Formats: sequence, C-alpha cells, structure tokens
Amino acid sequence: MNHYRYKALNKDGRFIKDKMAAENQSELATLLKDIGLELVSCKIEKNQGGLSFRSKVSPRDLIATFVHLEQLDRAGVSIVDSIYDLKETSDSPKIKGLMHEVHEAIKNGSLFSESLSKHPDVFSPVYAGLISTGEKTGNLSEAFSSIIDDLKWNMDIKRKTKKATNGPIFGICMMFLVLGIMTSVVVPKVTGFLLSQNLKLPVTTTSLIAFSDFLKNNWYLIVFSVPTIWITLKIMGRFPEMALRIDDFKLKIPIMGGILNKLDAAKFCQFFSMTFKSGLGVLECLDAAGGVIKNKAIKKSIIMVKEQVSEGQSLAKSIALTGYFPNLVVRMFKIGEDSGNMESALYNIKFFYDREINDSIDKLVAMIQPTLTMVMGGMIAWITIAVFGPIYSTFSKLS
Repeated sequence: MNHYRYKALNKDGRFIKDKMAAENQSELATLLKDIGLELVSCKIEKNQGGLSFRSKVSPRDLIATFVHLEQLDRAGVSIVDSIYDLKETSDSPKIKGLMHEVHEAIKNGSLFSESLSKHPDVFSPVYAGLISTGEKTGNLSEAFSSIIDDLKWNMDIKRKTKKATNGPIFGICMMFLVLGIMTSVVVPKVTGFLLSQNLKLPVTTTSLIAFSDFLKNNWYLIVFSVPTIWITLKIMGRFPEMALRIDDFKLKIPIMGGILNKLDAAKFCQFFSMTFKSGLGVLECLDAAGGVIKNKAIKKSIIMVKEQVSEGQSLAKSIALTGYFPNLVVRMFKIGEDSGNMESALYNIKFFYDREINDSIDKLVAMIQPTLTMVMGGMIAWITIAVFGPIYSTFSKLS
C-alpha cells in the first residue's frame, strides 16, 4: 500500500491538503469521494514508514472521536458501525480520512486496536493496548473513558504550561529588545558626548560604556548562543549516556525541576492506574506507564523497578529506591498494595498532584514577573545614574 500526499476540494470549494494510504491513485480518488472530497492532485510519499497525523489532528478532535465511540458503545452500537458513523459525520477531514483507513482495515479482518496501532503518531501504544484489553473483556466503553480522561488531562497540563511560559518569554524578549536599543543606540550617543568633554567618569559610567561596546562588538554571540546551545543539547541527546545525564540535570533545576518531576510522577500514576484498571498485571502496567515518560532518567528507573518487582521485590519499595518519586507516590503505592485497592490510591495521587502542579506553576509565574521587573528596573537605574551623574556633576561645577 502506498502513502499519498494529496490536494482535494471539499463541498464548499476549499482546498484540503493531507495524507492517505491507498493501493493506487484510482483507489485514492474513490476513498476521498467517500468522505466528500474531490481529488485534484497527488504524489506518493517517499517515506513509506507511515502517516504522520500528530501535527495535524488536534487533541480536541481526538477527544470528540473517543466521546463519540464511547457513547455509541454504551448504546450497544458495534465498533464497525461506530467507526463508519464517524467516517461519515466527523467535522474534521483528518479524522474522516483516518477513520476511513481504520474502517477498511477492520473490514479486511484487523481488530480495532490493531488498526489504531498502525498510526502511532496519533494513537499512543498505551491507548491501543487499553482498547485491546477492552476488546478481550468486552468493555470498550471503559477503555474509551480512560483515554478521554487522559487526553483532557494532557490538554489541561499543556494549557498550564503555556500559562507558565508564554508571559515570561514575552517579558524576557521585550527586556532584551529595550536593553538592546538603549545600549546600542541611546547610550553610545550620550556617552560619546561625555568622552568628548574629557571628564573624569565614575565607575558606573565606564562600566556602562564597556558593556555597550561589548554588546555592539559581540551581538552575534548573544543572538546565536541560544540556538547553538539548543542544537548542541539536541546532538548530545542522541548519545544515550549524555541524554540520561541531561534529563537527570533537568530534574535538579530549582523550582522548574520540581514541576517536571511532579508532572512525570502524575503521568506515571495516571497511566499505571488506567492500565491496572483495565485488568493488566503489574509488570505490564509498568511497561505501559514507563512508555509514556519522556524523561530518560525516570524511564530507566522504571525499568529497574520492573526488574526488581519481577524478582519478588515490593512495588512500593522498588519505586522508593529509584529516588525520583516523591514520598507521597511511594506511600500511596504501599497503601494500594496493602489494601488491594491500587486504583483508588493512585487516583488520590492524581488528585493531589493536579492541585500541586497548579500551585507550583502559579508560584513560578508569580516569581518570574517581579524578577523581570527588578532586572529591568535595575538596568534602567544603572543607565540613568551612569549617564546623568557626570552631566549633573559638570553642571554643579559650572555653577
């Protein structure tokens, strides 16, 4: 099967660009016609490794998709009919095309979970695993419900992260812009006048002149330093040992490291709870929960936990030995093991960390904004004293 990048017209006469799998161009035209699109042009993708929908399918569309599937499943509609209904009624052309492929795969004998696993850029392997378990137990609606909860939680976390970063990033950019204009345009003109008067300049003024000259002569170092550092870290991250050290260092950054640690701990507990609730064993749950953690240091520690648990070690004790999970997580896992009610214990962790992460992000934002204000105020005060101090001193002598 080929993967085509196509351009098509919808019913409103608007052009749609996307990707779809088909045996040939004729089948592609037929598939597009089924979802209300008229093929204009297409070409085969050189990379046949699979379609990449992640950058195009929004989380809201995915949530709407699983809500639709959950409601129809609870109403007793078969999964094949539910997917066909999505293919026909979805407002998103991306979801329509994706559901068409899934529907065709199921008609050809694949399970729903197997069809979804062919699109890992859209559906996490954990989601496919939950749905696979739901297919075996006959309880797909619970799997859909867990996936919806996770998608909503991830959306909420991203919203909070943007809240924590957008404002400070804008403030930092504005600060550097103002300082750049002041030190490269305003300061040189005024200090040039002071130097021409052969005055004995104070330390504040000479240091400002030196700072201004440094920025004028080395501005490119400052401008390109951030992307250079970012690229260097990316290259270093390709080496497993260096990637491990970098991710471990991230967790030790004051305040920010604590937030990252709490996010990963909450995500780990969330997925462990989801998979445990679906009926998987502890080792399978550790595999699934570890698969969604991006921090390589924590991911490695989860692999160690799995090895220790498989050798008969207590789950709570194994988690405690990693050093990456807060005491609350360890205590709740121990309570879950002792009481046999792991799901309820892990839900308490999620509830606690939702509030804790909110408070940490609010605290970070509240700390960054005054800090930027103080830095900006300090720089302006330095420029004012360095420029107007010698001028005032000169006028005082004349009087």
